[in-house]
Amino acid sequence: MGKSTERPRPSTTAIDLSQTREVLKKLLAIELVRLDTAVRIEKERNIVFPETTVIIRDIQKLTAAINGKPVVGNGDASDTGDPWDDIPEMSP
Repeated sequence: MGKSTERPRPSTTAIDLSQTREVLKKLLAIELVRLDTAVRIEKERNIVFPETTVIIRDIQKLTAAINGKPVVGNGDASDTGDPWDDIPEMSP
């Protein structure tokens, strides 16, 4: 790891959804692991991290892109449907 002493923070750059499906699936797998870890830490410390919301939004965007659906939650009039419909089941 680097020697930075700054506190880590989420990237301000959105995920590039124009990647191949294979790359998007790999990114989704990484984000699902991150979500599992974030939720575990939140439970252990009895705290809620705002960064967890960023992970959830990335999962929603990746899932929609992989399935060829419009991204839900982009704030325009085409927003329809439940963003959780396409989220894969996570192991307990």
